[in-house]
Amino acid sequence: MSDSDTAAGGSPFDDIRALARSVPAREDSRYSELLSAADSVGQDLRPLGRLAVPLARIVSVQGQDEPRLARPLVAVFTGSQGVADDAVHGAKTRVVGLSEGQCAVRGVAQAAGAAFKVYEFGTEYPAADLRQGPSLSERDCAAAIAFGMEVVAEGADVVVMGNAGFGSATAAAAIALGLFGGTAEYWASGTGEKGLARIDAVREGARANADLMGNPLDVLRAFGGRDLAGTVGAIIACAHQRIPVILDGYVVTAAAAVAHAIAPEAVAHCVAGHVSGEPAHRALLDRLDLAPVLDLDVNIGDGTGGALALQVLQAAAAGLGTLSR
Repeated sequence: MSDSDTAAGGSPFDDIRALARSVPAREDSRYSELLSAADSVGQDLRPLGRLAVPLARIVSVQGQDEPRLARPLVAVFTGSQGVADDAVHGAKTRVVGLSEGQCAVRGVAQAAGAAFKVYEFGTEYPAADLRQGPSLSERDCAAAIAFGMEVVAEGADVVVMGNAGFGSATAAAAIALGLFGGTAEYWASGTGEKGLARIDAVREGARANADLMGNPLDVLRAFGGRDLAGTVGAIIACAHQRIPVILDGYVVTAAAAVAHAIAPEAVAHCVAGHVSGEPAHRALLDRLDLAPVLDLDVNIGDGTGGALALQVLQAAAAGLGTLSR
């Protein structure tokens, strides 16, 4: 995919591209050393199984001999998309639910010893309807990316990223189509009238934004609301600070796909926490060459699956520590 500038003389996206392309390199020697040690110390019995791979990825990012997962943050990005009916009310309801209502992710985060924070991205100001043209202007998209970068200010040593945006699954499906091609039916899903409406919306959005399929950030502004743009910014900022990211569901993975399309190394610090019940989620992970830690049929993208994966990785890291003694 070409990633040429969208406007002569520079654009608001120029700095974002430069940041994505200049992330610190992983220490590949630490990656291979951990995998080798896990096998040799375990006498080829693979005591950590497939978990050695994400742990190796984490140490190669952090530049440490052992994974540091003691100060985790579960960050949930919310926003509203004009493609969804009653987007503002729906988004507000989700924010209240996450903060004080019935949701599993807060309890799972607490059990993992993680801080929990909801990041609101213009909940009361929906992104434009992607069926009629771009969701965001370049300037608004770049501003949301920059705001998302503030996640690194929390001082975490690992960040689980989830999304509870209203209409964001439709936006994510459209982004996947814009980045990788295919059909609306392949990337969008759902049951009954709701599922058909989502597929139709992605198809209409692709037609309305056909002239913005040339590079990843244009695809992002064409379809992704502020919450998705903010997630892209958070992923890139964590890469620069050598903070591993555990990706939760389909929407967050779509944001990672945007960063990957700009520069594959921009997501070298990312681990797939789980594969959700969203049919196209596994296909999207395959495009990023990421294998999920968990496959529990968790069909929500608010960070629950990623926080569960965090606890598994914390336990595996503790096991690695006793293997090494």
